Amino acid sequence: MIGSLRRTLYAAGALLLALLYAFARGRRSARQETALEAAEREAKTRKRMDEADETTPSDPDVLRDWLRERGKRTGGL
Repeated sequence: MIGSLRRTLYAAGALLLALLYAFARGRRSARQETALEAAEREAKTRKRMDEADETTPSDPDVLRDWLRERGKRTGGL
Protein backbone atom coordinates (compact mmCIF):
# COMPACT_ATOMS: atom_id res chain seq x y z
CA MET A 1 0.00 0.00 0.00
CA ILE A 2 2.74 2.48 0.88
CA GLY A 3 4.60 1.47 -2.29
CA SER A 4 1.65 2.26 -4.55
CA LEU A 5 1.05 5.55 -2.74
CA ARG A 6 4.70 6.47 -3.17
CA ARG A 7 4.56 5.65 -6.91
CA THR A 8 1.40 7.74 -7.28
CA LEU A 9 3.04 10.71 -5.55
CA TYR A 10 6.15 10.37 -7.71
CA ALA A 11 4.02 10.26 -10.84
CA ALA A 12 2.05 13.33 -9.77
CA GLY A 13 5.29 15.17 -8.94
CA ALA A 14 6.79 14.25 -12.31
CA LEU A 15 3.66 15.46 -14.10
CA LEU A 16 3.75 18.74 -12.17
CA LEU A 17 7.43 19.26 -13.02
CA ALA A 18 6.74 18.54 -16.70
CA LEU A 19 3.93 21.12 -16.74
CA LEU A 20 6.09 23.74 -15.02
CA TYR A 21 8.93 23.09 -17.47
CA ALA A 22 6.60 23.49 -20.48
CA PHE A 23 5.18 26.71 -19.03
CA ALA A 24 8.65 28.16 -18.45
CA ARG A 25 9.76 27.31 -22.00
CA GLY A 26 6.66 28.94 -23.43
CA ARG A 27 7.30 32.15 -21.50
CA ARG A 28 10.93 32.22 -22.60
CA SER A 29 9.91 31.74 -26.21
CA ALA A 30 7.40 34.58 -25.96
CA ARG A 31 10.05 36.91 -24.50
CA GLN A 32 12.44 36.06 -27.34
CA GLU A 33 9.76 36.80 -29.95
CA THR A 34 8.97 40.10 -28.24
CA ALA A 35 12.65 41.07 -28.24
CA LEU A 36 12.87 40.21 -31.94
CA GLU A 37 9.81 42.32 -32.73
CA ALA A 38 11.27 45.24 -30.77
CA ALA A 39 14.54 44.98 -32.68
CA GLU A 40 12.66 44.97 -35.99
CA ARG A 41 10.68 48.08 -34.97
CA GLU A 42 13.91 49.79 -33.92
CA ALA A 43 15.51 49.00 -37.30
CA LYS A 44 12.51 50.38 -39.20
CA THR A 45 12.45 53.53 -37.09
CA ARG A 46 16.18 54.05 -37.52
CA LYS A 47 15.84 53.63 -41.28
CA ARG A 48 13.06 56.27 -41.41
CA MET A 49 15.16 58.64 -39.32
CA ASP A 50 18.15 58.22 -41.62
CA GLU A 51 16.00 58.81 -44.69
CA ALA A 52 14.53 61.96 -43.10
CA ASP A 53 18.02 63.34 -42.51
CA GLU A 54 18.82 62.93 -46.20
CA THR A 55 15.76 64.90 -47.31
CA THR A 56 16.14 67.75 -44.79
CA PRO A 57 17.93 70.75 -46.27
CA SER A 58 21.16 71.66 -44.54
CA ASP A 59 21.19 75.32 -45.61
CA PRO A 60 20.69 77.51 -42.50
CA ASP A 61 18.81 80.18 -44.49
CA VAL A 62 16.27 77.65 -45.71
CA LEU A 63 15.80 76.26 -42.22
CA ARG A 64 15.38 79.75 -40.72
CA ASP A 65 12.71 80.58 -43.31
CA TRP A 66 10.97 77.30 -42.57
CA LEU A 67 10.93 78.08 -38.85
CA ARG A 68 9.64 81.60 -39.48
CA GLU A 69 6.78 80.27 -41.61
CA ARG A 70 6.02 77.57 -39.09
CA GLY A 71 5.78 80.19 -36.33
CA LYS A 72 3.27 82.21 -38.36
CA ARG A 73 0.88 79.28 -38.73
CA THR A 74 -1.93 79.03 -36.24
CA GLY A 75 -1.85 75.98 -34.05
CA GLY A 76 1.90 75.90 -33.51
CA LEU A 77 3.12 72.52 -34.65
